[in-house]
Amino acid sequence: MSLQQHLEQFAQAERAYERALERHGLPFEADESSPRERRAAFAAVPGCRCENGGASIWRNWISPACLACRTGQQTGSLFVDLRCTKHCYFCFNANQPHFQHFLAHKRDIVLELEQAHAAGARYRYLAVTGGEPLLNKDAVTAFFRRAGQLYPQAHTRLYTNGELLDDATLAELAESGLREIRFSVKPADVDASRERVLEAMEKAVEALPDVVIELPVIPDSLDEMKRLMRRADQLGVRGMNLLELRFPLHNAEEFAKRRLKLRKHPFLYPYDYWYGGIPVAESEREALDLVAFAAEEDLRLGVHYCSADNRNSAQVWLQNRPFSQEAAIRDHYPWLAQDEGDHFLKCAKAFGSDVPRVRAWTEHRGFPCSFNEAEGTAAFPLRCVGNVREDFPRAELAESAYILETNDDTVALREVGLRALNG
Repeated sequence: MSLQQHLEQFAQAERAYERALERHGLPFEADESSPRERRAAFAAVPGCRCENGGASIWRNWISPACLACRTGQQTGSLFVDLRCTKHCYFCFNANQPHFQHFLAHKRDIVLELEQAHAAGARYRYLAVTGGEPLLNKDAVTAFFRRAGQLYPQAHTRLYTNGELLDDATLAELAESGLREIRFSVKPADVDASRERVLEAMEKAVEALPDVVIELPVIPDSLDEMKRLMRRADQLGVRGMNLLELRFPLHNAEEFAKRRLKLRKHPFLYPYDYWYGGIPVAESEREALDLVAFAAEEDLRLGVHYCSADNRNSAQVWLQNRPFSQEAAIRDHYPWLAQDEGDHFLKCAKAFGSDVPRVRAWTEHRGFPCSFNEAEGTAAFPLRCVGNVREDFPRAELAESAYILETNDDTVALREVGLRALNG
């Protein structure tokens, strides 16, 4: 089978994946509104960085918790319950396990933290989220006080929409040692309390080390977002997280009412990601426009674009972690290597008439090679591509990406993507 035939198989699988997602009530755009190649250009913009396999773009400053989120190592995020003062159409809390239960029941997050500490958990980053955490102010402030005792070096953060943040609570949070507060500012069409929240934010800037605004980028909100960025910069806000808007697989009528569509090629590689939600068309394009705007205006605040690929990277890292930790797995797949950028396991593959010669070439030079007779392919380390090209300039070569799947102590390798390597 030729490389082109293999690529077409992946394209068919992606089309089937998209058709299945459209059954939730929202169509895909015809062509991708923001090809991922655009991300790389920000590496050349003064003050900007393109990281995590191109999935994370930031300028000036980024919260250390965002850096830790890429792998999820030594991080903990807890909630008391999932009640909220808002009803945002794009919220996907309803997709969480036991959502209805936690609308009526509370968790003892202080006790959970103490139990984790007693079991030997080592946290460097701790967060309280929701729902709206400040519906349980006493529990939240108690948590951060206890976190300061058990994990004095940990970076702590609180997510809130800001509506319930009063002066007394802010003072208690500051006294507890809270490091970062993230205001989940809502789009104007679902939030009538922005001015009150901005006033609370201004007070938080005086009381806490890091104040961050976090919100999804809604298509066609560019002017509104630019005004918010300027205002945040004037208030002294430390950073702004621009999230790629995602469809939570419900509330399709609200998305359709706003004429929103799903992003073509929604993920770097289609897969069953835990985080939930499908990227919305045009959100990334406008988010990157906002990063460029911040650079043009030379705003002081840090601006971070967090794509859906970036949100999913911790899952990829976690599933592929056994490859880096267990020699037996690496020895079983010696032609693979973990990409330090996006965390997928990758190799090169040869297709077509050159496969037997490429296979013999690797064996002769002592490089690992996996010959798949059914596919008619030879897999070998990516680092050998240049050498193979020199000896076989017409060879059909591709980069193949994998993720480990563990079930009942067995490890399987799933191929999730294929990309042609041009000669």
